[in-house]
Amino acid sequence: MTGAPDRTVDALGTWCPVPVSMVRRALTRMSPGEVLELLADDPMVFLDVPAWCHDAGHEVLSMEQRRDVITTRIRVGR
Repeated sequence: MTGAPDRTVDALGTWCPVPVSMVRRALTRMSPGEVLELLADDPMVFLDVPAWCHDAGHEVLSMEQRRDVITTRIRVGR
């Protein structure tokens, strides 16, 4: 996905469940359709974030890992 996200959450150096908690807090301050970018280095985000987004009604647009940084883009749902 190209373009700047509406908000970025830096969860580098944190471990489960902190990245999901940080995403949850950030998304409550965003409007539907906006895009959040999560930066994390906990490999559990590959499982935890999509599962949480599915349950919460948000859409994971992309997840990619470059070196130790996992970048996830999430579109805010309802």
